Amino acid sequence: MLDVAPHAAASLLSSGLSSISPAVTPWTEQPQRDWSNLAPHTVLSAAELYPRICVRDPYFALKDVTVMGQGEVVARIPVQQDPDAEAGIIGIAEAGRHMAILGSCAAALVTPKDGQHFYLACGARGEWLNRGAVGRATDLLWGLAQASLTGKRTATARTLLSNSDGTPVFRLEVDYNVLSAAAFTRLFGEARVEMRREPRRDDGVQRTPEEWARMRQNPYSKALALHDWRPDGESLTASLGPVTMDLCKGHFALHPVMPVAVVASGMTRVATTLLRKLEGAPWARVLAKDVRLKADSLAYAGQTVTFGAARRSHEGADHTFTCQASVGERVVAELDVTFERVE
Repeated sequence: MLDVAPHAAASLLSSGLSSISPAVTPWTEQPQRDWSNLAPHTVLSAAELYPRICVRDPYFALKDVTVMGQGEVVARIPVQQDPDAEAGIIGIAEAGRHMAILGSCAAALVTPKDGQHFYLACGARGEWLNRGAVGRATDLLWGLAQASLTGKRTATARTLLSNSDGTPVFRLEVDYNVLSAAAFTRLFGEARVEMRREPRRDDGVQRTPEEWARMRQNPYSKALALHDWRPDGESLTASLGPVTMDLCKGHFALHPVMPVAVVASGMTRVATTLLRKLEGAPWARVLAKDVRLKADSLAYAGQTVTFGAARRSHEGADHTFTCQASVGERVVAELDVTFERVE
């Protein structure tokens, strides 16, 4: 399957869309393989990937990440969350999470300098390719990413998500700001390390079974617990927070910030909830037709995020929304999305 589905996906993709702080971590102590000329079908282990892309489990959930060529990787993709109002095999926010991580793996192959780098997703454009209402996938999906550098500190990855049989279902192009660990710490880390530091699992602290169970939970397998819902005509807002450390698990170690894909999930959740409310159909299900995301800022652990959605237009089964996530007056991310009601 590795030799068939990814290459078929690559041809369709090409015709479609045009670090942590300097502190020592367990994986940085391991010798690093030279990535400048890896042979096709080389499998990249988690121990190799984590220090280069600066995310790890449970946020990182890719399986069998395999080099296919220069700046090109393929992987198996799990579906961890119920898509809820979305009728596809995976929600667009979760698809964006996995594909953005896979794209950063591809970008790491072409980043000229070794060592730790943060790949900050700052923009994305996506399209759902399979219009059928099929429900949540139970098998692992296929993911393909082709990345290239677009500037000294920027990269873009064109990604394609396919069903377990190789049928393309979602296409996403992701833009990244690429920062070295030192640059990231200078820009985002120094002022917040103390407020976000948490004890290690092996720090000798005695914990109850309930505390250990909570530490083992994957926060990305369930919907955000939004509160303070406020409807206003064809607009709706809801809040999350304060953002807990758990909601940042595995994302930018020592600098817990809310992942952009999780921010996107809050915006899409508010938009689909608003659609159901305006349609008077709490059972309605939708598919995303066009998705455009812009992320210019970060939401840190300890802050409260407000998500808002407003319906901009409605024609037939199509509903177009403008969404925003903000911390106080500071805009964290913006999303334009068209949902087609299919049920």
